[in-house]
Amino acid sequence: MPQMEFADYVPQIVWLVVAFATLYFLMSQLALPRITDILETRQRRLDHDLELTEKLRDEATAALAEYESAVAEARGKSELILAEARESIHSETRQRLDDLNARLEGEIAESEARIRNIMTQAMGELAVAASDAARAATERLIGFEVSEERARDAIDTVRKS
Repeated sequence: MPQMEFADYVPQIVWLVVAFATLYFLMSQLALPRITDILETRQRRLDHDLELTEKLRDEATAALAEYESAVAEARGKSELILAEARESIHSETRQRLDDLNARLEGEIAESEARIRNIMTQAMGELAVAASDAARAATERLIGFEVSEERARDAIDTVRKS
C-alpha cells in the first residue's frame, strides 16, 4: 500500500499543502466573496421587505381606523336621519289625523244640524198630520168639528208629556 510507505510521506504532504493552499486561495478570492455578496444582498432585501411590511402594516392599521371612524360617523348620521324621518312622519301623521278629525267633526256637526232640521221639519209635518188625523177622527167619532189650533195644542200637550 502506497499510503503506508514512509518515504512517500513528504511528497504527499507537499501536495496536500499545495492543494489546500490553492483551494484556500480560490475559495477566499472567488467563491467566498460571491457568497458573502449574495448573503448581504439577501439580508438587505429581507431588511427592506421587513421595513416595507411594517410600513404597509402601519398604513393598513391607519386605513382600518379611518374606515371604522367613517363607518361610525355614517352610522351616527344615518341614525340622525332616521330619527328626523321618524319624527317628520310622526308629526305629518299627527297633522293629517288632526285635519281628518277636524273635517270629520265638521261633517258630523253639519250632519247633526241637518238631522235636527229634518227631525224638526218631520216633527212639524207629523204634528200637522196628527192634528189633521185628530180633527178627522174627532169629527167622525163624535161629529164635532175641532179647530186646527185646538188640535195642535192637544198634539203638543201629548208630545211634551
